[in-house]
Amino acid sequence: MYDLIPLIPLLPILGFAFTALFGRRLMLKYGRTAAEIVPVGAVVIVWLIALSVIGPALTHAEPFGETGYNVKLWTWIPAGGFNVDLGFHVDALTAVLLLVVTTIGMLVHIYSIGYMAHDKATWRFFAYLNLFMFSMLVLVLADNWVLVFGGWELVGLSSYSLIGFWYHKRSAALAAKKAFIVNRVGDVGFALGIMAIFVNTGTLNIQESLKILIEKPSAELVIPLGIVALLVFCGAMGKSAQFPLHVWLPDAMEGPTPVSALIHAATMVNAGVYLVARANPLFSSAPEAMVIVAGVGIFTAILAASIAFTQTDIKRVLAFSTLSQLGYMFAALGVGAYGAAIFHLMSHGFFKGLLFLGSGSVIHAVDGEQDMNRMGGLAKKIPITHATMLIGTIAIAGIPPLAGFFSKDEILGEAFKFGFYWVWGIGVIVAVMTAFYMWRLMGKTFYGESRVDPSVAPHVHESAWQMTLPLVLLAIPSIGLGMAVGWPLGSGALVGWLKPIFEESEIILARTPTEELFGLPINAVLVVISVLAALVGLLTAVYLFGIGRRKVNQPRIDAISNANGATRFLYRASLNKWWFDELNHLLFIRIGGRVAAAMWWFDRTVVDGTVNGVGSVTRSAGGGLRRIQTGRVQNYALGIAIGLIVMAGSFLVIVGLPR
Repeated sequence: MYDLIPLIPLLPILGFAFTALFGRRLMLKYGRTAAEIVPVGAVVIVWLIALSVIGPALTHAEPFGETGYNVKLWTWIPAGGFNVDLGFHVDALTAVLLLVVTTIGMLVHIYSIGYMAHDKATWRFFAYLNLFMFSMLVLVLADNWVLVFGGWELVGLSSYSLIGFWYHKRSAALAAKKAFIVNRVGDVGFALGIMAIFVNTGTLNIQESLKILIEKPSAELVIPLGIVALLVFCGAMGKSAQFPLHVWLPDAMEGPTPVSALIHAATMVNAGVYLVARANPLFSSAPEAMVIVAGVGIFTAILAASIAFTQTDIKRVLAFSTLSQLGYMFAALGVGAYGAAIFHLMSHGFFKGLLFLGSGSVIHAVDGEQDMNRMGGLAKKIPITHATMLIGTIAIAGIPPLAGFFSKDEILGEAFKFGFYWVWGIGVIVAVMTAFYMWRLMGKTFYGESRVDPSVAPHVHESAWQMTLPLVLLAIPSIGLGMAVGWPLGSGALVGWLKPIFEESEIILARTPTEELFGLPINAVLVVISVLAALVGLLTAVYLFGIGRRKVNQPRIDAISNANGATRFLYRASLNKWWFDELNHLLFIRIGGRVAAAMWWFDRTVVDGTVNGVGSVTRSAGGGLRRIQTGRVQNYALGIAIGLIVMAGSFLVIVGLPR
């Protein structure tokens, strides 16, 4: 089945080309379904091929052999000593990403059939979705850094198109530009990192370059490993929206909800986590870079969680939740728990995809409303959406035995065992916060009295089967994935399956984890602490935001947020996202704009003025001298005679007349 690997990226790009060229005509002539069948069918076939490639490897201790399976298509760039092949590489890490990307991508395509049913440009939307799938699959499958970067940039282009799909809305157009520009900042670092890898190794093949980097003596490296690792991490910070490049992700909610699920659950934002995990030997050989990765990750986790506390837009709460969970993943990568990071990437992909698609079903039910303050009492009116979102909420809160508990606890446990107590401590606080803000979302959306617009309330109904079926299918792994691949904690099936990918890093790090705490097995103690933390956050939110028919306790919420000056400031800071957008506007628009204007004045007035002045003087002098060029020989002879007389006269004046 490995011979089918090239079809995985090929089918989506063919679906994109066909839909972009003929989709509009098909929709106008034969109806919406005619424009949807090719792009949706292409992704379904890709999912089946991915399963056929992954399936046979599931029963092997070393899936895809020791080095993975390589498919070379042709030599892409032959330029003397610089040669880049167009080829794909499949190993256990690739297989996990293929499973997540193709499964959630397929379900998002199916969901979009119902969600976009009333949009006049459905064909364009599905074309963009296919292009996005192609870009992400190329990124995941690529066997060299140049091809990774190509997929990386195509993902950015695709996300720009999808976030700004409703370009007639100014907010959507601005959000698309913001996402594109912020990601380019990180991509500059990534591009420099790729150049540094080539300078150090002489090759751009991922496996070969990583092997050379960790085996080559540091004295022979042109650029230190720590610098190379941080440059690569810059790209990951942009794509996975880590501080300070996190500001684009919440605004990306301006795109249609299926886009939010595709970007924030399984694809674009996971690219950064995948990149660092793929380059794990490089990071393990640069411990100073790993500390920075862990610090950025856990800071982003608590920062985003603090903002999610007060947001009222249902999709923005989930966006900041994504930022926070990605922070968990980078914290895991930073402490060397690579398997735990990929486990959380996988489980998070399913339950966050469920939550985003569920939020889309809610928005669809209340006629496009996204403000949770204008919802409430929806549990009985949209029961399938409510039940599946409840599952997703419990999963992300880390309540056993759902998937989020296993993957999140794996990260916290590894951080503690390897001595990163500060990462563990902040991670536990984030766990409390996550459970709180997620139940706040459930309480304000589904429970208590209805606050839906009276003109909309009578028409609230459950979504079509094309939307509810993906919710049910995503709820299944949200419940059982942790028990299937994460048990027992610390040595689950997925971590064991990924062991060949991270084995070299384990040797480099050479650490002995702590096994006991207070005379008890450390896993048991940490699990109890983790579950108690989640329950504290969950029960506090239940008390404040209700359950069933119980109303939101608004007086108590107002009393807490206005208790004193500190709480009022914290509430305002959270509501305003800690003013990062305002800070960026001040630094890069106002101050940066004035600096740019001053530099433009200097360039235009001083630099251009000097150059233009010299040119003007030269032209004027040339214009004056040009008049003596008459073309008449007698004039030239007269000029020569006058010149000789002047020269002779000057000589006589200087030397003196003869006596």
